[in-house]
Amino acid sequence: MGVGKTTIAELLAARLGRHHRDSDRDIETLTGVTGREIAAAQGTDVLHRYEEAMALGALATSEPFVISVAGFAIESALCRLALARRAFVIWLELPLSEALVRAASGGHRRPIDRAELQTLSDRRSPLFRAAADVVIDANATPSEIVGAVLDGLG
Repeated sequence: MGVGKTTIAELLAARLGRHHRDSDRDIETLTGVTGREIAAAQGTDVLHRYEEAMALGALATSEPFVISVAGFAIESALCRLALARRAFVIWLELPLSEALVRAASGGHRRPIDRAELQTLSDRRSPLFRAAADVVIDANATPSEIVGAVLDGLG
């Protein structure tokens, strides 16, 4: 949440000459509302089902996209399997204090406090680490991050 995945994915897609898919935007296109609005009106479980469906849909296409998926996707066994089979996975790692600042700045993100973010981090970090083909410090500049991803792709 707030690590810069959309920004990095857009830059990376441009460098690779590929299209970019963003699960947050896909959800908005499908529903007409933001993930934040879905979470507020229907609960985070409903939002997470949308996030899972968007990630699985993007991963099921034959076209090679650069995909930025919601953090919840890593908690879905189906998404982890699809990522392992179909994707080069990049984990943009960010210290909790910085993630909290960034999460608060995005109007499309649902509100989150430090305790919840810590819980999410504790639960997701081992899953991200296990799934990632490359781990990159999200405090680097966007161009440095894209460069590190391209290096990781070989």
